This record gives sequence, structure tokens and C-alpha cells, in this order.
Amino acid sequence: MNNSMVLEEELDLSLSLRCGSSTRTPSPFFLYLPPVNHSQTLCYNLDPSIMLFSSNTYLSLASCTHDTNPPNAPAEATENVSTVTRSRRTSSTRRSKAMSETVPALFPWAKNQRASIHSKEYLSENNIHTIKGKVHCKRCDHEFELSLDLEEKLNDLCQFISRGKNKWHNRAPRVWMSPVFPKCPLCGRESSTRPIIAKNKKEINWLFLLLGQMLGCCKLNHLKYFCKHNEIHRTGAKDRLLYDIYENLINQLVPDFSSNS
Repeated sequence: MNNSMVLEEELDLSLSLRCGSSTRTPSPFFLYLPPVNHSQTLCYNLDPSIMLFSSNTYLSLASCTHDTNPPNAPAEATENVSTVTRSRRTSSTRRSKAMSETVPALFPWAKNQRASIHSKEYLSENNIHTIKGKVHCKRCDHEFELSLDLEEKLNDLCQFISRGKNKWHNRAPRVWMSPVFPKCPLCGRESSTRPIIAKNKKEINWLFLLLGQMLGCCKLNHLKYFCKHNEIHRTGAKDRLLYDIYENLINQLVPDFSSNS
């Protein structure tokens, strides 16, 4: 009896699986969309290769996009940049040409050319034997004019160069980089005076600084100014520029010094 009951239950289960549930599935809900008006051309942001349908013709997406960057724009921009660069170079060239090489000679031993001095022969012919320059004492804060004997100071400088030139390797010695300054005649303090370097570079007293061996007091922009107007290479350390300036000024003062040394 138990076996018959089990068989009946299995039969009922199989029948229920085959026939399924008697509950009906509700029908899906549909939305009503109005018909599309094909008389109007549709344009979507799709790939340009896709052709869109209209009532009469096929239109490409390329006809709907706006050409905001014309093909000539990069070339025109490059041309504008090059024009600005050329104009800047032209203006800088004009400014450099506008700077005259002739200036008023502020000292009797100076030429009317920038950073140039007369030769010793010229100075002797014009009875110029004393070179003067302004100095300032750091201790007593007094400014005065210092006089240097041309013949004496020039001989000392030439002998100093002849003795040490081969050991310097085209670099200024320490005494030129850190000069020994003269004693103040008022307070008597040793090495307390300093030469007064003119703010305007064309007013610098180059011969006075040369004979006093005080060119090392000049700043780098002063040295480059001298090199610029005497066709000396301006790049390099200060000791190289200083050496070249001493050599150039000596050659201006004594043109045959290099051949004799």
C-alpha cells in the first residue's frame, strides 16, 4: 500500500511539471510612439561614414558639422609666430646699430671710442704724464683725487707681466683679482681706498684702473662691456676676462709690448 501511494505522488508531480502552472502570465506593456516625419532630415552625431536617410537624398554627417579649424589655420599661426620673431630680431638689431661707437672723451688720455685709450706716444707728445682718478676711503668716508705717474706705473706693470705671464695660463693672477689698494692720505689707513667706478660704463676711467692695477674692482658687466667694444670673447670666468682686458689695454698703450715681452 505504501508503494502505491508513492507511485501516485510521483505521477502527480510529473503531470504538474509537464502541464505547468495554471496561472497566466500578464501580457507585456507597450508604449505608443508617434510616426517619424520623414520630410525632415535627421542629423545625429555619428560616424561621418554613415549616410542618413531623407525623403529625397542621402546626406553625410560631414555636411552637418561645422569646420571650425580650416586647414590653413596651422600654417597661418606658424607664419604669424615667425613674423613676430623676425620683427623682434630686427628691432634688437636696430637698437644695437643705433648705439654709436663714438662717445665724448671725458679724459685727456681717453679716445672718443668706447673703452679705448690713447697710446703712450700720443700722451707723451701731448705732455700727459699724470693720470688721475677718483677714489673713496672706506674708513673716513672721504672722496679725493688720486694721481698716478704714467711712466713709473707703466714700467712696474710691464715688468710684472713679463715675469709672470708664462705661469698664469691666460688667467688673471690673484693680485689682479683682489687688488692691493693705496693708503688714504687723510686718515693714513692702509688699503682703505677704493676706486669710484662710474655708473655709466662709457665714463669708466680705464687707464687709471689699469695703472693702479685695480681693474678687479669692476663688476662682470663692466668687463663684458669692455670686451664687447674691443672684440674680445665675452664668455668665461672673470679671471679670464680680466686677463684679456689687461692685455688689451697694455697693447693699446704700448702697441709693441706683446712682441717685446
